[in-house]
Amino acid sequence: MTFKELKNRIKEEQKLIAQDIRLGKPLRKPSNYNQADEDAIYAYKELDWNRGEFRHRHIVYCQMFNNTPYHLIEQPRDENKPSSHALNRIKETWEDELDDEETIRNCA
Repeated sequence: MTFKELKNRIKEEQKLIAQDIRLGKPLRKPSNYNQADEDAIYAYKELDWNRGEFRHRHIVYCQMFNNTPYHLIEQPRDENKPSSHALNRIKETWEDELDDEETIRNCA
């Protein structure tokens, strides 16, 4: 897979995760939860995981494809730092999907 193909595929995956977050977020109110359909309830149950996954994927995406320094992506409180294990897992997965002849560009 080329660098550009991977970037576009990840963008589409991020959009799908964002849709699930938007679908599940209003269900935190009990009045909305009682009127929700089955898909929305599933999105609500997966809300915390989706939010964390989106955050970590966004950080790696910005660093890997846009060369954005971490301090420009987010500035969390000390007790809300991202999981370095999750960041490394995502980065390694994406790097494995790239073709061998195409390496990640490190331009500044």
